[in-house]
Amino acid sequence: MKRLLRSSIRQHLLAFGIAPILPVLVFGLVLVWWFADAESGRYERDARDAAQRIISAADRELTGVLATARALAASESLVDGNYEAFYRRALVTLRSLSPERFDVYAIVVRDRTGQQVVNTRFPWGTPLPEGANLQIDEEVIQTRRPFIQDLFVGPVSDETVVYVHVPVLKDDQVTHVLSVALEPKRFAELLQAQSLPADWTAAIIDRADRIIARARLHETFVGKLATEDLRRNAVADEGVWEGVTQEGFPVLAAYARSKLSGWKAAVGVQKETIQRPLKRSLWTIATLGLALIGLSCLLALWLGRRIINPVQALADQARVLGTGAPVVPLETGLREIDDVDRALSTASSELRQREASLRASEGRLRATQENAAVGIAEVDQEGCFVYVNEARCQLTGHAREELLGLHFTHANDGIELTTDCELFQRQVAGELDVYTIEKRHTRKDGAKGWTRVFSSAVRDDLGRFLYAVRIVEDVTERKRAEERQKLLIDELNHRVKNTLATVQSLAWQSLRQGLPPEVARERFEARLLALSRAHNLLNESGWEAASLRKILKVELEPYGTELQRYVLEGPDVDLPPRVAVALGMAVHELATNAIKHGALSVPDGRVLVEWSAEAQDGGTALGITWRESGGPRVELPASTGFGTRMLKQIIQRELMGGLDMQYRAEGLIYQISILVGEAAGAEDKAMEHRR
Repeated sequence: MKRLLRSSIRQHLLAFGIAPILPVLVFGLVLVWWFADAESGRYERDARDAAQRIISAADRELTGVLATARALAASESLVDGNYEAFYRRALVTLRSLSPERFDVYAIVVRDRTGQQVVNTRFPWGTPLPEGANLQIDEEVIQTRRPFIQDLFVGPVSDETVVYVHVPVLKDDQVTHVLSVALEPKRFAELLQAQSLPADWTAAIIDRADRIIARARLHETFVGKLATEDLRRNAVADEGVWEGVTQEGFPVLAAYARSKLSGWKAAVGVQKETIQRPLKRSLWTIATLGLALIGLSCLLALWLGRRIINPVQALADQARVLGTGAPVVPLETGLREIDDVDRALSTASSELRQREASLRASEGRLRATQENAAVGIAEVDQEGCFVYVNEARCQLTGHAREELLGLHFTHANDGIELTTDCELFQRQVAGELDVYTIEKRHTRKDGAKGWTRVFSSAVRDDLGRFLYAVRIVEDVTERKRAEERQKLLIDELNHRVKNTLATVQSLAWQSLRQGLPPEVARERFEARLLALSRAHNLLNESGWEAASLRKILKVELEPYGTELQRYVLEGPDVDLPPRVAVALGMAVHELATNAIKHGALSVPDGRVLVEWSAEAQDGGTALGITWRESGGPRVELPASTGFGTRMLKQIIQRELMGGLDMQYRAEGLIYQISILVGEAAGAEDKAMEHRR
């Protein structure tokens, strides 16, 4: 209450000087503002009326020219092709349009090919050029209707003109196009005739937003593009907007559009003209008001000088209290001031004791939070950070200044974000006191991670939400360990099943022929070794892919490394795991057959392996050719052997490919074609999806 009393003294002193003046000033400002608004409305109406008058004058001018053009187009001399007689009549007509300056207008007649046959700007008999309005002429011929053309640069005079085109009809057919040319200065004269104020601007703009005529500086701006704000705002039939003139003066502008030509008349009143009375009135009121307020304040200070100094001393004591320094009691002679001063002195002593205890407690708390191994944050009821410790900053890689004020979901993604927000809203509403959630986050450097959040609400004595304390623990490594463990288990199950199935197939194929046990065991072990070699190649690449060249070398090296009895030619191709294992088995069968019966069974025998790879939709077409030469003479076998059946099973059934065997006398040729990445790689695609 005493602080309110201290404030009320100063307020009463100021109110004593200002209160009688403020109502008068406010009333005066309201009157001035009302007057300014009325003046602005008047200028707006005047500008609208001026734009309507200008466009009406332009329409009257165009209507007169259009009527004259239609009358000339119906002339018998023109219809009959007597161009010289029509030329003389056209000159008479021009003098009637403008007795003093008939050169403001010109009449041009063109035939359907665009060739000028009459042009009043030249003496009769002068050779005339072709017209430059062929597109407009074609429109007039097709529609058989008059056309008012926008601003145009004449091909003969090289000056800007406006054309009014009408068709010339004979036997209900258009034979010529008659054009009346008007110089823009004619429209500038119409603008001058409106007698607008000297600081107003007025212009006539065509459909292409180019200036036809201007009341001021006409020659400078004719043909130039209208200002951007006019083009943007003047899109209806009429209206008002605020913009700038071509010279850059701010204006209140109005426009009106002609229904005859589509042109616009724009009138601008400088804002300085509109605001000048308002500024003058405001300056007057402000000067008078300041003078009155200054006089009243001087009187108030003179009457209250015995109170101001003690109050100022009391204010100094309050500032000392704010710094935490001890407050020394004063004797001012004013009872109320002295009572407040004694209260400040007592409060100063108590506050310094409490602040010392509070600083010690807060220091321990902050030290605990800053050195905690988990992130600690405080968020307001909007979910924005008001405090974060260092561990919370390191969690996402942000500085403390970056996090303060951000929402606690700033680095989160995934479905857990929505769940966390819903739980927090329930916590703010009082439905929950604590909740725990695990969710994903993205660090500032782009790295992904997981956190476990424990959110606890802090409320006042009435149960109202103050803020929430969020304990954030980084559980990224635990989540990754769980994912790796699951992936390894799935991978192990998958690989064991595939390997057991392959071994079962090899055993069945090797033992079902009724061969002696030693032979069957030898073949079975050889195929297991081929399978093992393919697995070793895949292990080197982490079961991602194996090189076709390496598979061929691993299977052929035991039979011809020193003598270079085999040649491998083809691009580098990486095969998915299932294709690599199957092709390794197939190459083993081909090499075994060559060493027992084919080219590698004699010293001079050779094996050439060629392959190619072409990209196709859904995968890569792989073609492999096994060509033997220099071996024993090859004869067509009477029956299909085990090796051949094994090859067909691997290529045609497992890899869904094609196998062509050619038994030529000079050596065997095997051609293998498979599609890698679609059928052959289906199992590996599924594996990558599981990863």
